[in-house]
Amino acid sequence: MSEWKVFYRDGLDQDRISSSVSSKEAALAQARNLHRDRRAEIYKIEGPAGGIVAKDEVMRWVSAHKWS
Repeated sequence: MSEWKVFYRDGLDQDRISSSVSSKEAALAQARNLHRDRRAEIYKIEGPAGGIVAKDEVMRWVSAHKWS
């Protein structure tokens, strides 16, 4: 199983790493929820073998799917 994690800063100004999810799509949804519901600043999503989804790509996806 692949592991995807969201790296973000929470409302208390603490750097955090989300719990692992099994897919890139689930990690993007998790980033959207953190950004929308907890006002978190998203840094990146890291996937298997060190693959990275950069902040700008994550935020474009979040913007396009904000009501999903």
